[in-house]
Amino acid sequence: MRERAGRGRLRARGVAPLALLLALAAAFPAAADDAGRDVRAKVPRWESNLSAGYVLEGRIGIVKSFWWYALPRVVSIGLSFDYVMSAMPLSANAALNAPLGFVTPFVSAGAGTNLTYGGITNYGGGLKIRLGRKFGLIAEYRRYHYTEKSGYLSDIRYEVATDYFGAGIAWLY
Repeated sequence: MRERAGRGRLRARGVAPLALLLALAAAFPAAADDAGRDVRAKVPRWESNLSAGYVLEGRIGIVKSFWWYALPRVVSIGLSFDYVMSAMPLSANAALNAPLGFVTPFVSAGAGTNLTYGGITNYGGGLKIRLGRKFGLIAEYRRYHYTEKSGYLSDIRYEVATDYFGAGIAWLY
């Protein structure tokens, strides 16, 4: 009886080293494939932000922006859909980022239009805080300038400026 129990223990002890050797043998071909290639980490070039906040005119504002990094992690250009007035403007923006570890301060400026107002410009800045490799938080301020008509039949136009303070989430991909 003791011989059979002893053989079972020897077999069980031999399974773990055998499994380890098989796993190492399977890893060698994968390592050989990567030996000829540059295995640097891929730098994310796309970012998407969604923030909601307060417009100083007394309403809720939402900003959705898509960014492409022309110079990775520093200079980006993008499109922005903003709900900060009675119409939703579409604007093209440029941003300058200063990546400092997991915190990235930024400044941005843009110009755009929509169907009812023309010549909408914005500028601002904020902070992006990375919580993971591809996910983070954003806090931003934007100041919008646009021309508004006093009525549909009126030719009277006046310049409007409004401020937006918001916070939300950011994705890198």
